[in-house]
Amino acid sequence: METNFFQYAWRHSRRDQILALALVVASLPFYWWSLEIPKSIVNDAIQGRAFTGGHTEARFLHLALSLPDFLGGLSFVLFDGVMLEQMPFLFAMSFLFLAFVLINGGFKYVINIQKGVLGERMLRRLRFDLFARVLRFEPEDIRATKPAEVASMIKDEVEPIGGFFGEAFITPMFLGAQAITALAFIIAQNASLGMIAFAIIAVQAFVIPRLRREQIRLGRERQIASRRLAGRIGEMIDAAPAIHTYGVGAFSRAEIGDRLAELFNIRLLLYRRKFAVKYLNNLLAQVTPFVFYTIGGYLALRGRLDIGQLVAIIAAYRDLPNPIKELIDWDQMRADVTVKYEQVVSQFSRDTLMPPDAPDPAAIEISPTAPFTVIGLQVLDRRGVVQLERLSTTIKRPSHIALVGGAGGGRDIFPKVLGRQIADFQGSVMVSNLSIHALPDNVASRFMVYAGADPYILSGTIRDNICLALRKTSPLLPDDPENRKEQQRLAEARETGNPADLFDADWIDYASVDAKGPDDLDEAIARALKIVHGYDDIFRLGVSGRLGADVSPEIAERLVAARGLIRARLADEGLAGLVEQYQPDRFNMSATLGENLVFGVPTEGHVGAAGLAKIPYFRAILEAESLVAPLTAIGMKMAETVIEVFDGLAPGHPLFERYSFIGPAEIEELSRSLEATRQKSGTRRLPLELRDRLIGFALAYVEPRHRLDVIDEGLKRRILRARVSFRKFLPGSYAAGIEFYNPDKVMSAASISDNLLFGRISFGAAHAREQVSKIVGEVIRDQNLESFILRQALEYEAGPGGRLLSSQLRMTINLVRAILRRPDVLILDSAFGGLAPYHADQILASIRREMQGRTLIVSLPDQNAGAEFDRVMVFEGAKLAEDRVQPAADAAVVKAGDSVNVAGAAGYAEVER
Repeated sequence: METNFFQYAWRHSRRDQILALALVVASLPFYWWSLEIPKSIVNDAIQGRAFTGGHTEARFLHLALSLPDFLGGLSFVLFDGVMLEQMPFLFAMSFLFLAFVLINGGFKYVINIQKGVLGERMLRRLRFDLFARVLRFEPEDIRATKPAEVASMIKDEVEPIGGFFGEAFITPMFLGAQAITALAFIIAQNASLGMIAFAIIAVQAFVIPRLRREQIRLGRERQIASRRLAGRIGEMIDAAPAIHTYGVGAFSRAEIGDRLAELFNIRLLLYRRKFAVKYLNNLLAQVTPFVFYTIGGYLALRGRLDIGQLVAIIAAYRDLPNPIKELIDWDQMRADVTVKYEQVVSQFSRDTLMPPDAPDPAAIEISPTAPFTVIGLQVLDRRGVVQLERLSTTIKRPSHIALVGGAGGGRDIFPKVLGRQIADFQGSVMVSNLSIHALPDNVASRFMVYAGADPYILSGTIRDNICLALRKTSPLLPDDPENRKEQQRLAEARETGNPADLFDADWIDYASVDAKGPDDLDEAIARALKIVHGYDDIFRLGVSGRLGADVSPEIAERLVAARGLIRARLADEGLAGLVEQYQPDRFNMSATLGENLVFGVPTEGHVGAAGLAKIPYFRAILEAESLVAPLTAIGMKMAETVIEVFDGLAPGHPLFERYSFIGPAEIEELSRSLEATRQKSGTRRLPLELRDRLIGFALAYVEPRHRLDVIDEGLKRRILRARVSFRKFLPGSYAAGIEFYNPDKVMSAASISDNLLFGRISFGAAHAREQVSKIVGEVIRDQNLESFILRQALEYEAGPGGRLLSSQLRMTINLVRAILRRPDVLILDSAFGGLAPYHADQILASIRREMQGRTLIVSLPDQNAGAEFDRVMVFEGAKLAEDRVQPAADAAVVKAGDSVNVAGAAGYAEVER
């Protein structure tokens, strides 16, 4: 990538720059004529010089082309013009001047549009080039890169650079040509005035840029400080759990405040310098008109300069300061932008980069039986510490290999080298006579997949993350490639060096998982989930997720039917008491007070049950039914209990899940609010905001869950009365915000579980959830709802970095992606971290069945775990201590035709091979 801004701009926009420059040249004659016409208007039309000697008419618009004397001095008349009297001549000249003004304005409009489009195209190209370059960083460089800083540079720092692309060549040519034309015109009218104007312009051009050097330096400091601030803020957001755990929020805020103060001081100095330079520039610009009016007026009075020339000179100079000022601004911007460009490009410059994608990855063939040949492999970290001592070996394919040893040693480093996660090493690793690190990503990923201990989950749904493994290099094109909008998109993509592939196209390689289309894809995903023992976790996520409004009538009918079947099955097996049904005239002890009062669920986009106290209508219902005081008292008792019990507990303590209505970060602030209220006025007169908050806590209360013994029969009766009043008098403006419980309809705002049970599982009953889940799973299978629930689960949002998912679900997605890819070589590097050994062994055995006949390389904590592998490589620290080949693997593990059974809530996950 070019380190010189102008080289980069010229290389990628040469044609557009030349076209714009041609427009600039074409505009100059019209600009000159627009300066000449005012002189003719004053001298010939107003003062009547064209009508002297008794002439009552003058020739208008006489056009002739005259050759210079050395070419013969011939003159060719193009248009003889028309004869006009003085008044029509004045109006004709004035309208001619207006026409040239419009023509010059048209040129400026077209040139500025050209500059804007050119700048936006180059900005798009630059941002894409920088992003594509980051993707080619070696793994070590990627790990050392702060994402927030890179994002800030690509998004914000290149913005002014992009704007200057259109200015780089066109602006100095356009403004310079205008300034030279205006100055030449002034000199042609009067040399003395022209030289004075030139002298003042020279002072501006010499002094102002030198004064702006300090301004440029401060701008550079501001850019660096802003980038560091963005990077530090990004780090603190990532470290938010640790900041909350150790209570160092004040220290973190102080650091950011200090950085903001530093940035403020830089910006303050910058603004002072900027406006001082601007003041001096404006002062010099206004000196010249003073000279023209003084000296020019004197010359006119002496008869050495006619009035028309003076008017024309002043009119010409009126257009001169702006081009000069803008040229000076351009020079400052040039210096600023070139420095910014060099800084940004330097951040994306590396001595070595990963190879770019191959145009035809299928042309580079990697044999499925070609071994890995490792010669003299040694890995050192950046401090020179040996992480893997010299190693030479051959890894036959296909085979199953266990890498055993302590954490942080060769056991962890060797799979990262094979999986292309470490590129900075000595020696070589070859496959099919090709270095694995010289292979393009789209070639290596066709036969090898690496799954590590820390999988990254992209923002999007679980399906999006799983299907990442199935994105192919050549998506299906739209059915109508002749569409004009599509043609324009393709043309702009080619013009800016961006991919011509359509992002919204279908990138999924269905054939790679034996699917014919989207309808079959879920079956392949389900099978992969069952292989890694993650199906039940995903399924439970779907059952607990919101049903949504886009449910077909057929599915809605099946859900209502399943609701009745579940109730009947529970009754038949004597388990009816395990689920407390929603009934209009009964209080549900397993539901919250808010759910009991509303007897429904808030729809999407409306306030939740805990925030109902802030709604005037809901508050009026509480007051009418005398519920404000008891609910406030319940909320107060809940708050006091939480403050007392949770004092000193870490944020991750299990008790926080039971009292989820208040977060760990709120406890200290709530304690201060309650204490301040007691000291000021006791508990009788609570601030409205605090009262609403306490009522919100009370509305989240469930007696069997929170066990504060605050619900009596009287409170139940009042809540049931309030339920009737709430629905009866509900205003139309709130009606769309509540979906009331109805045994004959599905509730789109409720979870699938609530829709199936139409009630809540009794809290505290022994094994109630397991027994109910077993029956629910059987009914789901009988009603053919399993695929629908899986689809709902796969549409669950993962959040940035997968923060909305548990660590086990993130691990499951990582393994499912690897299984769906069906690689010839699968490398699992501590991919089961956090799982119980027994559970990890089950998943590994299942994956070994799936990878039969292909290569599987797994890092394991101890030798016993690798007893069933074809080969075991034992590392002691950075050294390979033992390398043994085991001729026969455990038949029970690798036997073909086995099925994988996964026990769980649904109780029916099985993969048939």
